[in-house]
Amino acid sequence: MADTIKCPHCAANLKFAAGAQKLQCPFCGGTFALDEVESKAVDEMMTESKPVEKPAGQTSEGAQEQAASQEQPAMEKRELDHLEAIENASEHSSDNVEFVCNSCGGKILSDSSTAASFCPFCGSPALIGQRLNGQFEPKFIIPFKYDREAAEKAFLKWCKGGKYTPVKFVSQENVAKLTGLYVPFWLFNVSGDVSVDGTGKTSRTSGDYTIITDYKFNIDGNVKWEKIPLDGETRINDELMEAIEPYNYKDLVPYDYKYLPGFFADRFDQSEEDLRKRAAQRAKDYLDKEIKQQTKKYDSHKIEHNQTRYHDIKADYALLPVWFMQYKYLGKSYYFAMNGQTGEVAGKAPVSKVKQTMFYSVSLAITAVIARFIAGLIMGGFVG
Repeated sequence: MADTIKCPHCAANLKFAAGAQKLQCPFCGGTFALDEVESKAVDEMMTESKPVEKPAGQTSEGAQEQAASQEQPAMEKRELDHLEAIENASEHSSDNVEFVCNSCGGKILSDSSTAASFCPFCGSPALIGQRLNGQFEPKFIIPFKYDREAAEKAFLKWCKGGKYTPVKFVSQENVAKLTGLYVPFWLFNVSGDVSVDGTGKTSRTSGDYTIITDYKFNIDGNVKWEKIPLDGETRINDELMEAIEPYNYKDLVPYDYKYLPGFFADRFDQSEEDLRKRAAQRAKDYLDKEIKQQTKKYDSHKIEHNQTRYHDIKADYALLPVWFMQYKYLGKSYYFAMNGQTGEVAGKAPVSKVKQTMFYSVSLAITAVIARFIAGLIMGGFVG
């Protein structure tokens, strides 16, 4: 059974409003602080509602009849697109499962990673609470600070930077595909015993002489990097997630499922152990930048020995907010992402061959006109 959080006033389904940082009812207009809404552990809530989770392909006649007998308002296109993407990505997977919406009884198709979704029949936010229990229960969460309106404005502004961007890429239909997604992250703490030896070289010219000076340097010490974020989901582009860093950890709060309604959420499919080597590599990259900073006084430098050891590599599991969009153009996939807390954006827009050709054609035409004008002046000017 997929659960929801009900409005204390009218029993409609609440959604988390990023701007207000409160739960909001779209029907009666009520807004509620998280602690104003009755709090139940998700596993308790799931037990009370008698959860039903079945492999895809098995149906519930009762649920189908109930869903068919009720009015089914259209769901926003981005939600249907996300559900369709989940179905397409996992249509051959035995992990594909089916849940029953407790608002209308309709079926919700989901893969094993999705923990918060929407009902395709009534549009209700659906919390598949069982998915975030036990080893999959996050320790922390950073709530969304930017709502859909802000994300759409940021996307359109970002698109203006690409003069060859296809018209359809910035269409309202495509903008509607923007999805607010809580991405599973591991926040790694890494300690390091730094031991680096190397040589540096400077050169200075004085008159007819060039003075070259050689130096030896040594960098030793203990260092600790805290909360290095690594996304724990294989279908999320790692470089894209790194491009929208950093997150401001002052907003990191203990996980509460009441931040989820109104957004999608996934659980990790890469464990802490799976990402240890990558965390150590990120720490090494940070150290390399620090070494480069400390040796920039030399004209050139060379590392002779680097015996740095990384240890105490441990991580906490957290959900971090991302506005995300995938777009296919001429058979290739393009992505846009926006940090749902800070507003930092990144991505790669497709290039329209038509726009590119038109631009070059116009440029050549203008160049030709200018060339003829200059040639006319050189040959004696134009006669009126």
